[in-house]
Amino acid sequence: MPTKLTEGAIRRFFEMTDLSGFHPICQINASRITADPSSDSQRYKVLLSDGMYVTTSIFIGEECANKLKGEVQKFAVIRVDNSHIQRVNEGRKALIIVGFTVLEQLDAKIGEPTKLDPATVKEEVPAPTHNNNNMTSPQMRNGSTGGLVGMTPSASQVQPITSLNPYQNKWLIKARVSKKSDIRTWSNARGEGKLFSMELCDESGEIRCTGFTEAVDRFYNVVEQGKVYYISRCNLKTANKQYTNVKNDYEMQMTNDTSIVRAEDDDSVPEVRMNYTQIADIDKVEPNAFVDIAGVATQISEVTNITSKAGKELTKREIKIQDKSGAAINLTLWGNDAINFDNSLPEPVVAVKGAKVSDFGGRTVSVSFNSTLMVNPDTQHSHELKGWYMKEGRNQDVRQMTGSQGGGGGSMETAVKSFVDAKASISEAKPEYFSNTCVLTFLKKDNCMYKACPSADCNKKVTQEGESEYRCEKCNRSYPNFDHRLMMNAKFADASGVEWITLFQESAEKLLGKTSSELGALKESDEEAYERALDTPLFDKFTMKIRGKLETWNDETRIRMSALHVEQPDVIKECERLLSEISMF
Repeated sequence: MPTKLTEGAIRRFFEMTDLSGFHPICQINASRITADPSSDSQRYKVLLSDGMYVTTSIFIGEECANKLKGEVQKFAVIRVDNSHIQRVNEGRKALIIVGFTVLEQLDAKIGEPTKLDPATVKEEVPAPTHNNNNMTSPQMRNGSTGGLVGMTPSASQVQPITSLNPYQNKWLIKARVSKKSDIRTWSNARGEGKLFSMELCDESGEIRCTGFTEAVDRFYNVVEQGKVYYISRCNLKTANKQYTNVKNDYEMQMTNDTSIVRAEDDDSVPEVRMNYTQIADIDKVEPNAFVDIAGVATQISEVTNITSKAGKELTKREIKIQDKSGAAINLTLWGNDAINFDNSLPEPVVAVKGAKVSDFGGRTVSVSFNSTLMVNPDTQHSHELKGWYMKEGRNQDVRQMTGSQGGGGGSMETAVKSFVDAKASISEAKPEYFSNTCVLTFLKKDNCMYKACPSADCNKKVTQEGESEYRCEKCNRSYPNFDHRLMMNAKFADASGVEWITLFQESAEKLLGKTSSELGALKESDEEAYERALDTPLFDKFTMKIRGKLETWNDETRIRMSALHVEQPDVIKECERLLSEISMF
């Protein structure tokens, strides 16, 4: 017996002012895909029936699109889980479906429904709700924000963030400001200006909102991070993923008509939406991607100043964080985040929404302009992490994801590939990470070690200016001493061929079995002993984690390979792997 449809539901969609609890059973009588010119996403026009009436509805969002181009066919019976009415061109009403559940697949339509014109349906008028919550600034009270003065919007007026799209011209959301950026300025040939952005979230999702120049003057000192607001009349456009890691296809831009009105705090509106990645899994994340991460700060460095390649003075601080995955990673703070971080806190929990992943020196993460930094956040995840660390975490062996400059960190948990197979997998889009057990056949000794800046996290080459004075251009200062650092090129061979591989500090030390300081002392005191030390590992086997990437120099593109981790082969493990491969034939 087929599922019974909710007769009259189509009319009720257009009569009701609050659809939040309305979940009728309907049937899809026809559907077709329609292009969304403002984004890469798709939407569908669906002929939706309740057995009595039928109307054209619009299904939006990735979840709906995946179902409609997959499991859902004509005459499917569904339950509508998330919907709202949207006013479109000339005030016409459109039924928007954001979420639904498939209940049954039928072979024919139910009943003989007639087409319903939404314009003929009279909407119920809700009783007004008065607002006893004064707005937070005189600017808002005098109406200069275009806000809803003296009135709190009813639940029927508020839409979930996930339902917003550029086809709407009237909408209202109730959202918490989970992050508010500093004001940034710019100056170019077209003029100068300023901007700020904020990240908004509700129980359905999140979205980024940006204000330029006039909007900065109107709203920056009014909006508070962590507070809840009613927001409407912003432009909606396709999100530029270069500048945001917020998980939404669209973003908002403030206009002269934008309204931002303080709302009463509401526990249903989350503080911030986090999707944590464990530190041990950062190895699997592509460089320049963004992750949500949290860990206990086990080491906090002092603030340092560096000079960028463009000559700009930058302030940074390095923090090592550790989580339950048994791994630790370096987190870099910049600017005010670095300066304002309280390094007197005893082993605080540090959480970052949208930390940027880098493969420089193994794996590192950093707080960027679009990231949200939280110290000891009052969340269950934070409390559990701190409790675990105090009880057992501080005594655990930790795998370091971050090594020294150019390599050394990370794990060996990557696919085992020959040089030939790895080279075939490398593309311009992304580098290839692989493991290989190979033999060292040649080591280039010339310039394999250099005099480096002794400052932590610099490691740039210094020039000698006097008998005991060494200058670092990056740090813009002179030092009475220097550190020896290794950067060598070597040839390795496996069954498929020979490749040049670059090894940096920690990888080179593992290969040679000596520290750079020991090698530096040998070079200065006993040149022959130094030469022997470099020859010692020749024709030995090593298991390495390698990164291969395409690089272009003087219009010539070639593959460059770098060792991220070096260790002695595990003979038993290697034999087990080879036996496993043999058994496949």
